[in-house]
Amino acid sequence: MKIFKALLVISTITVSLLIGMAVGAWNHRPISRWLGSTTRAAKVVGGGGAAPSPQRQILYWWDPMVGPSSISKQPGISSMGMKLIPVYGSTGKSAPAGQVRVNPVMAQNMGIQTATVREGMLRKTIRTVGYLQAAAPNRWSINLRTNGWIGKLYATTNGTAVRQGQKLFTLYSPAIVTAEEELIAARKSAIILQKSRELGATREAQELLRSIEHRLKFLGVNRSQIQNIEKTLHAQTYITFYSPSTGTLTDVQVEQKSFVKSGTTTMRIENLGIVWLNARVFDNQLPWIHEGQRVTATFAALPGRSFTGKLIFINPYENPRFHNTTVRIVLNNRLGQLRPGMYALAKIHTTPVPRCLLVPRVAVMNMGTGKLAFVEVSPDHFDPVAVKTGLRGGHGMVQVISGLKKGQKVVTSGQFLIDVESQLNAIKARFIPRLSPKRKAGR
Repeated sequence: MKIFKALLVISTITVSLLIGMAVGAWNHRPISRWLGSTTRAAKVVGGGGAAPSPQRQILYWWDPMVGPSSISKQPGISSMGMKLIPVYGSTGKSAPAGQVRVNPVMAQNMGIQTATVREGMLRKTIRTVGYLQAAAPNRWSINLRTNGWIGKLYATTNGTAVRQGQKLFTLYSPAIVTAEEELIAARKSAIILQKSRELGATREAQELLRSIEHRLKFLGVNRSQIQNIEKTLHAQTYITFYSPSTGTLTDVQVEQKSFVKSGTTTMRIENLGIVWLNARVFDNQLPWIHEGQRVTATFAALPGRSFTGKLIFINPYENPRFHNTTVRIVLNNRLGQLRPGMYALAKIHTTPVPRCLLVPRVAVMNMGTGKLAFVEVSPDHFDPVAVKTGLRGGHGMVQVISGLKKGQKVVTSGQFLIDVESQLNAIKARFIPRLSPKRKAGR
């Protein structure tokens, strides 16, 4: 029984081989391929079944999946274990190294688009953000120049609106009371000497009187209070301090009946009729920024409204962490709607460049060591050109300093694939002469 099964298996294998050889002969396929032979005549070129035309010469062999490093002057196996594919020479005139010819159908599939280099005005509106703060020239600090005690504190709450000349607090100071008594005594002496008509003594009394007046002014007593003391000849135990400006009360540091030392800042007053907007701009935007430019600001708290101001200051220092610089815009706040600390969106209307070459930014490729653009030299032919650019404007445009001319067409879409093909062409231009049989024979 076992012998019968073995004979049946051998018969089946023999019949299968005969059928395979018949089918191969019918399809004009070499039998050696069915038997696993690897002769050169049995190789399939480029993945197709048709034999290459005898008029086309094989330039080199390579594996497209590996790249130019797999280029060889004879067939073989690449580092990925794939058979090398031949590349045939063109029957027409060869293009310059790096130039790319793209089939119209392929260009459409790749989505290749072009734009014309034109001459015009480069404009840019810088959009940034910032915060409001009180203008420094309109901020007042109420400092004491002598020790004393607060008698009555009128300004007690931060954020309270005060008017110029409004009472802030009263102060008892031994130094001020002593100066008042000296002023009264000097005033009485001056009156007596004036009646005696002694010119020399009268002059000395007037000089002493002015000296004491200056001392009281230094201690914080105003001119009207000094005149009232001289008129009434009565010292004021508590001197009233008044607001030097209309504004908002901030940073109150004293309390009722508290003791204060000389040099203490009791409170601050900020006039918010004008506010500053501190905005941030990046270092690549600084060439567009100049003092005096118009700025429009909008605020989430005031929808539908915009405020126009002027750029008055550019910080000479840059933030090394974020690579930005603070610019200051002055805004009018007559109605008091703007509050320090509010977040703002700002648009800086820069000065346009009047006349320059313009090209879309997407047409310029940053290659790390330089910038590149592809120019259409003829239909379906593109040439890589080194480009030097300047300012980046609005609407996706950039200034061209060198490399392009007015009227040229540059690729704005699909240039990445063209760049790959251009680099391959340049590599081919270097490899083909080295692999050429003629050059090898002439060495």
